[in-house]
Amino acid sequence: MKPFWITTSWDDGHRLDLRLADLLDQYDLRGTFYVARDLLDERLSEAEIAGLAARHEIGAHTLTHPGLTEIDPGTARREIVDSRAWLQDVTGSAITAFCPPRGAINPAVRHLIADAGYEVARTVELYRLDVGDDRLMLPTTINVYPFPLRPSSSIRARFQPIQRALPHVPTLRLPLWALRSWPALAIALLDRVAQIGGVWHLWGHSWEIEHHGLWADLERVLAATRRYPDAHRVTNTELARAIF
Repeated sequence: MKPFWITTSWDDGHRLDLRLADLLDQYDLRGTFYVARDLLDERLSEAEIAGLAARHEIGAHTLTHPGLTEIDPGTARREIVDSRAWLQDVTGSAITAFCPPRGAINPAVRHLIADAGYEVARTVELYRLDVGDDRLMLPTTINVYPFPLRPSSSIRARFQPIQRALPHVPTLRLPLWALRSWPALAIALLDRVAQIGGVWHLWGHSWEIEHHGLWADLERVLAATRRYPDAHRVTNTELARAIF
């Protein structure tokens, strides 16, 4: 089997991240938890963040979760720098990973992220089985979210997930049955990267998993990783350090 890496990442810092961490531990997986300080009423407490940091990686996700490409550079810099300083104080460890809210990044924001001292930044780009060529623009493979249809009253929005996935089916040589559900697609992508080598990067939000009732689906996907005991199970920073 060609070398491949499994990594997972989880955004926002909801208290249900503790449930996610338990599942990751159960299946011998690693996670990077990107925590925003002033976003959620049910955010992890600072004690919980420190405890989670002893088990998995904690990454910064700004203070207030703004679109970094939509605010002035000075405010964006404070969101990026001060969120790192806060989490370093909470965990007592260096914070090396960052995720811009909603994946909003451009060259100016990337420069601010690099200048703040982060080693890796994760985007929301999907259907990649590699890390790309920039450790501060890390793509992902699959998002934990209803598929093939989005729960929405808008017809256009409702079909958005399947429309985004379809162009990648021939490129990645995926079977058509993979499009029946997000777990089927996630497992097909896992099997594909095991064949050709590369990276399988699963990401999501614990509060969204709860909202859409996706816990059983998630566990099915995590259980599938047991097929590949030789895969490298890493955090986002460990992934960047191993490949770049």
